[in-house]
Amino acid sequence: MASLVVVDKPGLSQNHASAAEHFPLNAPLISIGRDDTCTYQVLDPLVSRKHLQVRFDAALERHVAGDYRSAHGVFINGRQIAIDTVLHDGDRITIGHTTLMYLAVDFPDAPSALAAAKKKGEWKRTTVLDHN
Repeated sequence: MASLVVVDKPGLSQNHASAAEHFPLNAPLISIGRDDTCTYQVLDPLVSRKHLQVRFDAALERHVAGDYRSAHGVFINGRQIAIDTVLHDGDRITIGHTTLMYLAVDFPDAPSALAAAKKKGEWKRTTVLDHN
């Protein structure tokens, strides 16, 4: 079973793994948005009420992401999607100011999912070059 983990959102401290959100993809269709009727709610002012869907495509045996015709779009690895897009382990999905990472496996809790996401993406890694 796959999962999504929030790797960046307004107010998320990179040092507080306990504050991370972990969304198991344990149903054929998962909806994500601000609306409390969504499978998973993301409270970000730039996220539409129903923004993103992730569904399991049995023919492909893969998860695909789709935009629910949101106001601000869905971006996978920095590119806006117009049609359902197959997800690959480590893909970064951005909706509003929130970025989720797709993990091909599920994790028992948010801290372990966040640790796996950090290893995969090494996101927020800063490199300072000293040209002196």
